Amino acid sequence: MSGLFWVAVGVVLVGAALADVFYTVLFPGSGRGPVRRPLSRAVTRAFRLARRLPSRWRRRTLAYCGPTQVTATLLAWFVLLLGGWAAIYRPALGHAVVAATGPTQETWGTALYFSGYTLTTLGLGDVVAVTPGYRALTVVEAATGFISFTLVISYFVSVYTTLTARNAFALGLHQRSGGTGRGVDVVRALWHEGPTAAALHLAAVATELRRLVQTDTSYPVLRSFHYQRDYDALPQMLCTCWETVTLLRTTVATPASRPELHGSSVAEIAASAEEMCSRIVGAPAAADVSTAQRDTWAREHAGAAEQLVKAGVPVREAGPDAYVAARAGWSNALDALADELLYDWPSGTKTSTSS
Repeated sequence: MSGLFWVAVGVVLVGAALADVFYTVLFPGSGRGPVRRPLSRAVTRAFRLARRLPSRWRRRTLAYCGPTQVTATLLAWFVLLLGGWAAIYRPALGHAVVAATGPTQETWGTALYFSGYTLTTLGLGDVVAVTPGYRALTVVEAATGFISFTLVISYFVSVYTTLTARNAFALGLHQRSGGTGRGVDVVRALWHEGPTAAALHLAAVATELRRLVQTDTSYPVLRSFHYQRDYDALPQMLCTCWETVTLLRTTVATPASRPELHGSSVAEIAASAEEMCSRIVGAPAAADVSTAQRDTWAREHAGAAEQLVKAGVPVREAGPDAYVAARAGWSNALDALADELLYDWPSGTKTSTSS
C-alpha cells in the first residue's frame, strides 16, 4: 500500500510540473499554471514588503523581483520532476532498481540520486533499472527531462529577448521626449519633424504598444521586472503615450496638412494603452476627481499649451476642459496599474509626471 501511495504521489508531482511547463511555455495565453501562478503571486507579495524601505533601497530590491520569479519557477519545476520521479522509483529500490555492484541502499537519497541523473540524462550507471517496466520509465524520464529543459531554455531566452526589445522601445520614447518623459515634448518633436517622419513615428509607437500587449499575454512574468531607470517602467511608458495622445486630441489645432496627428495611429496608441491596463488591473471603476486635481491638470494644460505656442505649434482656443476630461478618463487606470506593478512615480504624486 505504501509503495502504491508513493507512486501515486510521484505521478501527481510529475504531472503538475509537466502541466505547468505546458501552460507556461506552450500555452501561455491560457493564464493557467498550477505552479507558476501561485508561486508568482507569493513572490510578488513578498516583494511588496520592499515598499516600506527607503526609496534608494526600494528600487534596488524590486529589481530582483523578476529574476527571482524566473529562478523560483525553474527551481520549482526541477524539484517537482526530481521528487516526483524519485517517489515513483522509491518502492522499486532493491528489486527493480538496484546498484550495479554491491547492495542497494533503499533510501530516499538513492531514489533522488537515480532520479536526478536520469532526469539530467547523465547516465552514470551505478544504479540501474533491471525490469522492463522500470527501464521504460527511465527512458520516459530522460525524455521528459530533455524536452522540459529545452522548452525552459527557449522560454527564458524569449523572455529576456522580449525584455530587451521593450527596453529599447522605452529608451526610444524617452529620447523622443528629449529625456523628460513628457507628452508635450513628444508633440513638439512630432510637429517639427514634418508629416512623413511624424506619421512613421506614430505608426512605430502604435506597433510597439500592440507588441507590448501581446507579449504581456504570452509572458506575464514581464510585469515583475523592475529597473532603476524610470523610463523603463511600463506605467511611465504608457503615461508618456497617453499624454501625447491627449494633447493631440484636445490641445493641438491640427491643420488639414497634418492628418497624421489625429489619424488611426493615434487611436491605436490610445486603444493599446487602455488594453494593457485592462489586461493587468481590469477596468477600474470610475473615480471622482477632486477639484484640486482638476486645477492641477488645468495648470499643466496651460503650461503645455504655452510651450507648444512658443514652439510654433497651433493650439486650440478652447479652455482646458477637454484636456482635463480626457486626463480623468485614464488617470485612475494608470494609477491602478502603477500600484499593481509596485511602481512609484518619481515626483511622488500619481500620474503627475507631466508637471
